[in-house]
Amino acid sequence: MAFSKKDAASIRARQSPKKDYFRTKIKRMLNHLILIFSSSLGAAATYMLHKNGLSVVVASCIVGLLGALFGHLFNLPHLALVVFAGTFVGMTSTNLASLGLVVLGGLVCGIIYILSLKLFVGFGGKLGTTAFLSTLFVWGLFYLLQKITL
Repeated sequence: MAFSKKDAASIRARQSPKKDYFRTKIKRMLNHLILIFSSSLGAAATYMLHKNGLSVVVASCIVGLLGALFGHLFNLPHLALVVFAGTFVGMTSTNLASLGLVVLGGLVCGIIYILSLKLFVGFGGKLGTTAFLSTLFVWGLFYLLQKITL
């Protein structure tokens, strides 16, 4: 029994919904990874600008504007928001945290942001709360690790 071109096209047409499903899943996963690492990059950039002499507010503004620019250029609507949330994590005092802790806090901030995308839509303070929770989580984690190792 031989297959015609029509039969092959019919078989491909039946398989395409699965391919589309996986393509959208992979695209969503890549967008989430971009958001997580962008939050961490925003936190690290703000922390380093502050460590090199800028005030935390000016450093946050510069990084937030760059995040908005890249979000607009690459058509990623949440990029500016997650970078700006990361800048709130980067406002941590240089006396209290190292760059590694701030980067980890930025990663956690990006994860919390993604998990809360559909929560509290339209309410103010979501970015600051996300940054606070991520900073609190990282600080608490290292506090517990210090207690366990002592």
